[in-house]
Amino acid sequence: MISILVISLSILITNAKANTFPDIYGCFCEGGIITSKVKSGSEVKINNKKLQVFENGRFIFAFGRKFDESVKIQINDLSKTFKIKNKEYKIEKIRGLPKNKVEPSATELKKIIQEQNLIKNSKKMDEKKKFFNQKFILPSKGRLSGVYGSQRILNSKPRKPHAGIDIAAKEGNPVVAPSDGKVKLVVQDMFFTGNTIIMDHGLGLISIFAHLNEIFVDEDDFVTQGSEIGSIGMTGRATGPHLHWGVYLEDISVDPMSLLEFELF
Repeated sequence: MISILVISLSILITNAKANTFPDIYGCFCEGGIITSKVKSGSEVKINNKKLQVFENGRFIFAFGRKFDESVKIQINDLSKTFKIKNKEYKIEKIRGLPKNKVEPSATELKKIIQEQNLIKNSKKMDEKKKFFNQKFILPSKGRLSGVYGSQRILNSKPRKPHAGIDIAAKEGNPVVAPSDGKVKLVVQDMFFTGNTIIMDHGLGLISIFAHLNEIFVDEDDFVTQGSEIGSIGMTGRATGPHLHWGVYLEDISVDPMSLLEFELF
């Protein structure tokens, strides 16, 4: 009788666990990302759109700069609605840029298109393993001179919102990996971003490091969090020495600051 009771209790506990909504890590905010691990073979939908679930049951999702007030997540037969924290975005006016950096010539436009294609290809899903296992850290010490999502006005001409943060610091100061990752692209002297590194953190999440002075890594290198990858510079479109750090989940921009505050287990 006791053994039957124990077995029944065990089945009840197992079923309760199976019907428990999994923990989701990250920031339910504009510019944030969330990730979780579900049972292999599970179906995950966000706002009724089916999401890719990787072999180990991992899924990841980015909200982008603008999102609805809430998001509905469905995992098999379970569903839950989460409120999304909205943000107010600043207007940043940047003056003193060389005219050609705002209004490129035909020759420069050709170079820009080629470089944009390189970056676009680097945003495509490559590593389907999750390399990040902790909060991200700032890739450099310095003053935060540009914030994510702000509307940029360059030499009085409106441009796209800022897809990252800027850290102003002395030229030559070290730039380190904010999390583990594989170096996906290294390019010298790009028109806008200057000396540039793109790092793959896995699952389609990448970091872009721009305006570097020196680069200390090569493509396909695997680097761990805190490893020095380059140094602060002012190459490309820059009015002073600083690092631009951009993060994308494939084509969706992510606020790097949200990665510093929330665990991504």
